[in-house]
Amino acid sequence: MVINNNLSALIFNGVLSSIRIEDRNMEDSTILNTTTYLEALAQGNGLSEIEVLILQGLELIHVGKGIIRCKLLVTDRVAGDDGTWHAGAITAVMDAIGAASVYSTGDGLHSSVDLNASFYSAAKIHEKVEVEARVKGTNGRLKSSVIEIRRERDGELIATGRLWMAPLVLKAKHTGSSNLSKL
Repeated sequence: MVINNNLSALIFNGVLSSIRIEDRNMEDSTILNTTTYLEALAQGNGLSEIEVLILQGLELIHVGKGIIRCKLLVTDRVAGDDGTWHAGAITAVMDAIGAASVYSTGDGLHSSVDLNASFYSAAKIHEKVEVEARVKGTNGRLKSSVIEIRRERDGELIATGRLWMAPLVLKAKHTGSSNLSKL
């Protein structure tokens, strides 16, 4: 799974497209950071090559607190030998967009600890899909996002996912001696 710790580290200068942003005054910097990060990935810029590969060309529809709606064109870069969207690529999209929905709540960076995916239909190369990720709940410090992917043309359900994420806490403490392996 992709650990989405790049959201706040990656800030791009540029013009935001005409998507609907929940906080019109941009007072909520988390929404702006989430939007900026996803737009950078959509343009092929990002720190994670996997996220750039799966999200290049992403079209943001709505970014709000705990919810992301977007569209994505299935390309040959993410297709299997049979010409359909590869299940691994679908799951990576669920992880990335689900993580963005969790980040947009304003509770800091999280990393994926569990992702369940169910597949109902296939999407072919050159088909456009709609992705919606919505934070549905918490369990202690864990947050859950539910992701739905539908074919844009007819609304047919392609896949669903439930992503659980834990706060990303990095504590580095130097002990004065090296703990590196001598191998």
